Amino acid sequence: MKARNLADSHTFSSERDTSDGRIPLVIIGGFLGAGKTTVLNHLLQTAKGRRLAVLVNDVGEVNIDATLIQDVAQVDSKGTNNFVELSNGCICCGVQDAFGEAITELAQRKPDCIVVEATGIAEPQRIVASLASRDVEGISSLDYIRIVNIITLIDAKWWANKVNEAYQPIKRSLLLYSDPRRPLSELLATQVEYANVIILNKTDLVDSDSLRRSRAAAAAIAPSAEIIATSEGRVKIGKLLDLERFDISTAFDDSRYDSEFANKPENTRNPPKSTTNHNHAEFGLTAFVYKARSPISHNKLVDYLRSGIPGLLRAKGFAWTKRKPERIAYLSLAGDTLRFDYLGKWVSVLLREGEMDRSQMSENTWKTWDSETGDRRQEIVFIGIDLDRETMERKLESFLLI
Repeated sequence: MKARNLADSHTFSSERDTSDGRIPLVIIGGFLGAGKTTVLNHLLQTAKGRRLAVLVNDVGEVNIDATLIQDVAQVDSKGTNNFVELSNGCICCGVQDAFGEAITELAQRKPDCIVVEATGIAEPQRIVASLASRDVEGISSLDYIRIVNIITLIDAKWWANKVNEAYQPIKRSLLLYSDPRRPLSELLATQVEYANVIILNKTDLVDSDSLRRSRAAAAAIAPSAEIIATSEGRVKIGKLLDLERFDISTAFDDSRYDSEFANKPENTRNPPKSTTNHNHAEFGLTAFVYKARSPISHNKLVDYLRSGIPGLLRAKGFAWTKRKPERIAYLSLAGDTLRFDYLGKWVSVLLREGEMDRSQMSENTWKTWDSETGDRRQEIVFIGIDLDRETMERKLESFLLI
């Protein structure tokens, strides 16, 4: 599905339905302090006749001018505001039921668009899953709304510092053995990876070179996203509300990790409507998959990933280690943290131990199957700037236990 411009074929009126009868919805996310509320206020102040319904899942002041959102549903418990505020939990995990009910009720009032401001710790995948889930009566929020865009805000100065850190030989923290803590840096990377639109906000606080490198790093992680640089949250409303980029059927196949891991070319399904050209070669952007069919040393792999590989922004994938050869090792590196867990058993081990038979193997397992090693393998995606791929691959090869 190509990106569709909603403004091309519809006028904004109280009687207007969307092309399939469902109300457009956009999700504004991003970490604390990135400027989500500022962007939301700017949208409301420049709505120009659009009736926007708003749901806020965060703590902060939203200066909503009632004249800009007249006739929008008043569904909060006190009935005193023209928006919904859910502040007792995150919409992606803590208050899904209340979230779905509020969205459904807002949609039934027929606004031109619903804007959701997510909490700073919300994960895009889980918000979508929450909207897609069905209640005991089989009703889903997606019966009433369709997601137009997932928007992630980034503090440009913070992001520039993080990109620069990728070149420093830092010793990354290590979380092992299903540590219940969730690395904050991994959450932030996820928010960027699965965005359709990335807003680099507060650009007035960084120099031009840092901004260029920051934009390039975001493009490396989320190659299908449109990247907008701004300050004080000033973004044209049409860029966020009119151009439909989200497609739920392939919603989470758009990150560089997913494309590389599945050996797929960059997603061109919904090319951004932008004059910006991401020249990856200019910035030395690299993404590659390391593959091998021999077990690897757990200690050497972990030490190497923690040591500070120059330019490495993100790594994620599966490993077959000698420490626990019967179990799938899963690693995720983002920012200053490496998470390394052991998951369930490899399918080849389950077959050998009689816990399943070949008729139960999935199509994806068959695609990765090897006659000697089964599904056991090294398959790790590396994403970064100026990565020395040959040196990295030689290093990883030296850790294999052939």
